[in-house]
Amino acid sequence: MKSGVLLILLVALTSIVIGCTQPASSGVTPAPVQATAETPALTPAPDTSPETPTPALTEEITAAPPLTSAIPASAGLTTIQTITGVGDETITNVSVPSGYWELWYTADPLTMGGQDIRSASGSISAVFPTLSIKIVDHNSGRTIDTVEPPGGLDTTLWQRTGDPRPWSQKYYSGNSVYDFDISGKNLRSYTLDIRVRS
Repeated sequence: MKSGVLLILLVALTSIVIGCTQPASSGVTPAPVQATAETPALTPAPDTSPETPTPALTEEITAAPPLTSAIPASAGLTTIQTITGVGDETITNVSVPSGYWELWYTADPLTMGGQDIRSASGSISAVFPTLSIKIVDHNSGRTIDTVEPPGGLDTTLWQRTGDPRPWSQKYYSGNSVYDFDISGKNLRSYTLDIRVRS
């Protein structure tokens, strides 16, 4: 993927350079110049200029600051299971013994800035930290919800607006067993807490 992005950047840069060095067409065809006896034909002088260096494309990835706090306790709720990880993972058979429960989650991105299309900061990078949590009813196989951090994992935005972590989601269906299909990319870690009323 990295080489594909670099190839696209190289093609775009080449198009820009060619567009800047060729004269713009005005739609009018100039009249041909004819050499006459009084006007000798001009011949171009040999090119003695040094070869123009091609700029090297570099990609700068800035490390995100480390996670400043774990998921804090919440009044009136008890954590029945904590899930931590780094990448893709499926956790099965999480029993929720209550009709109401909450999913609390946080992630520690490996890089900062340059998020995906959901990024509100407009930062740009070739590396996109992502976290997606698909919750599936274990018995029926029905997808209950797919949870992603609102606004993406954009630490550049967080530096301006404040760190929104942790996030939480409330569910009014429970007394069941759930599977959590977690997809994490370019993360130092993620943590999920499944909580019920105390």
